[in-house]
Amino acid sequence: MKPLSGKKGLIIGIANDKSIAYGCAKVCRDQGAELAVTYLNDKALPFVKPLAEDLGVRDELVMPFDITREGEVEMVFETITRTWGQVDFVMHAMASATKAMTTSRLIDIPLQDFNFAMQVSCHSFLVVAKLSEPLLKKTQGSLVTMTYLGAQRVMGNYHFMGPMKAALESCVRYLADELGPHDIRVHAISAGAILTRAAAGIQDFDNLLKTTRERAPLGRLSTPLEVGELMAFLVGPNSRGMTGGIHFVDGGYHVMG
Repeated sequence: MKPLSGKKGLIIGIANDKSIAYGCAKVCRDQGAELAVTYLNDKALPFVKPLAEDLGVRDELVMPFDITREGEVEMVFETITRTWGQVDFVMHAMASATKAMTTSRLIDIPLQDFNFAMQVSCHSFLVVAKLSEPLLKKTQGSLVTMTYLGAQRVMGNYHFMGPMKAALESCVRYLADELGPHDIRVHAISAGAILTRAAAGIQDFDNLLKTTRERAPLGRLSTPLEVGELMAFLVGPNSRGMTGGIHFVDGGYHVMG
């Protein structure tokens, strides 16, 4: 039997076939899970819809979700509740910043821009956790979010997102404590540098890829499917004693000085 046979999961954050979220969805599907997915807006739908079809996602479970649009996140969970009545895992792979933030010093970022980045990249995880809690309680399920090493150390040109990911990692720990009594487990995966649409907004990202490849003990970049393999383990039956951790899939890059 496949490890995730009979499990139902919501994947938030697929943008295209290069997305880490898509790699995770593909592995979970290959391991037997039934999935629901979201897309950001009408512009993203033509990229996400064919992937959802390949994943066997039912039409009504391909849903729009922009955290900045009032009511959309509630509609996602109303649909999940009506269709499934419960959920075994939810993956949150959302992050964003304004274009101006990517070239600005951290201390020069306007409050409005900072709050936007924090809403999408961090607070959205709390919203998702709150709405999924009653569904996850029924299955002793799991929440997973995505972070990066720039949350824990200064990384060149990642200054605009580092505080957002640091806050997100802190939320993982506190949610693990708050939701643990309901047997809901909370995890963060810290993926290495991977060329995705979101990462393309980081200045000099090609050099970060090069540095990661050269310095990682495994001597290569990790892939979305490798992230997915860890994600599938974290939401599966063999990780029932784990919660609140930050788990790295970066070829060991995080251990290097």
